[in-house]
Amino acid sequence: MNALRQQALILGDWALALAWLWWQWPRSPGLALAGAAALLLVPAWSVALQFACMCIAPRRGLAEMPPVRAGALLRAWWVEVGLAYRIFNWRQPFRHNAVPDYLPTDRAAPGAPAARAGVVLVHGYLCNRAFWQPWQRMLQARGIACIAVTLEPAWGSLDDCVPGLDAAVRRMTEATGRPPVLIGHSMGGLVIRAWLRSRGAVVGEGVSDAAAGQRLQALAARIITLGTPHQGTWIARFSHTVNGRQMRLDSDWLRQLAAHEPRALASRMSCWYSNCDNMVFPAIVATYPGADNRLVVDLAHVQMAFTPYVMLACMDGL
Repeated sequence: MNALRQQALILGDWALALAWLWWQWPRSPGLALAGAAALLLVPAWSVALQFACMCIAPRRGLAEMPPVRAGALLRAWWVEVGLAYRIFNWRQPFRHNAVPDYLPTDRAAPGAPAARAGVVLVHGYLCNRAFWQPWQRMLQARGIACIAVTLEPAWGSLDDCVPGLDAAVRRMTEATGRPPVLIGHSMGGLVIRAWLRSRGAVVGEGVSDAAAGQRLQALAARIITLGTPHQGTWIARFSHTVNGRQMRLDSDWLRQLAAHEPRALASRMSCWYSNCDNMVFPAIVATYPGADNRLVVDLAHVQMAFTPYVMLACMDGL
C-alpha cells in the first residue's frame, strides 16, 4: 500500500501536468509550459520551503554549531532535490522490492552463532524499504545479513509501526543467532526506541535500570540513528498526522518515551546530526543525551544518509 500510494501521487502529478499542457497550449504555450513545470517541480519547491523553515526556526542549543553559509545551503538544497526525485519519484514508488532482504546461512551448525550480527534498516516519514537500497547493496557486498522494513501505517501512531519492526528483528535474530544492529533514518530511529519499549527495555513497575539494560543488550547489538528527531522537530508543528504530532518538539509522546529508558541505551547508541538538516531542526534535537553524538557539517536530511563517509563510518561500527 505504501508504494501504491506513492505511485498514484506520481502518476497523478504527471497526468495533471499533461492535462494542463493540452488545455493551455492553444491559448498560451508559455503559460502551458510554466504550469506543467510548476507541477513537476513540486519536490524542488517543497525542499526549498523546508530549508527556509530551517533558517527562520529558533537556534536552540546551537551556540557552538557551525553556521551554514549561503553556498553550502544552495549545494545542500541541490543534492536534496536530486535525491528527492530519485527516491520519492522512482525508487520508492516503482522499485520498492528491487533489492531483496539478504539472510546468508553462515551458521556452522544448528544453534551455533553466526559470524557477525545482521542489520535491520528502518526508514523515516513517508518512505519505504526502497529508501535503503544503496545500504542493502553495500551490506550484501560485505556478506552482512540485512533486512529493510516498510513501516505501516504511513500516518498512524509510531507505536503502530512497532509490530512490523518486531517481526523483522525476530526474523534476523533467528537467522543469525545474534541480536541485530538497528539503523534508523529520521522517524525510523523513534520507531526503534518505541520497539525497545514494547519489548520490555524500560525502567519501572519493578524493573530496575540494570535489568532493563540487560534486556536491551539481548535485543540490540547497537543502535545507529541518522537525523532522528529524538527531541522532536520544529517543522512538525505543521503536521496534523498522528505520527507528525508525536514528533513535535518536546511532545507528550516523546517525553513518555524517554521517561523510562535505561541509562544503557545511550551507551549503545550513535546519533548522526547535521547543522544543515532541513527536516530535523534545531540540530541539537537529533542528539540523544549521553550517546555517541556525531555532528556532520552542511549535509541535508536525506543527503546525510547517503554520504559515503557517513555510510562507511557506520559500517566500521558494525
